Amino acid sequence: MKIPSIILILAITMISIVHADVAGIKGGKQLQAEAAKHIKNISTVELKKLLADDLEVVLIDIRLPSEIKSMGGAIKAQQNINIPRGWLEWRVTNVALDKDTPIVVYCGANIRSPLATDTLMKMGYTHVKNYTDGYIGWKKAGLPIVK
Repeated sequence: MKIPSIILILAITMISIVHADVAGIKGGKQLQAEAAKHIKNISTVELKKLLADDLEVVLIDIRLPSEIKSMGGAIKAQQNINIPRGWLEWRVTNVALDKDTPIVVYCGANIRSPLATDTLMKMGYTHVKNYTDGYIGWKKAGLPIVK
């Protein structure tokens, strides 16, 4: 029996977020919860409208290129750019030159994008939003993707 690639990717992602609690060390789940308290989240409906209305918005896909390929693509939008999470702090200034640039961050399933949104806010960007439904939600809604 062949397992669909999306299920395999989700299983690997979920395994990677399970962690042991270590005294005095904040884990990803705790950091994500802290970030969620002050970041701005948007839904699929809101993102679709924003992309149609604002060609200045920078849509940042923080997944690895291999994830984009294995998950079947990325959100189809003129404003979409891939900057893997590990390179975000170094490469974002190539596409967002002004601290007031409107930015929306997404990943596959809203695991890393809240942390990336928080990082951009800490860097000084003032109009950053997190797309909570991620690529999976966009694709599930039947919206345009690019392979």
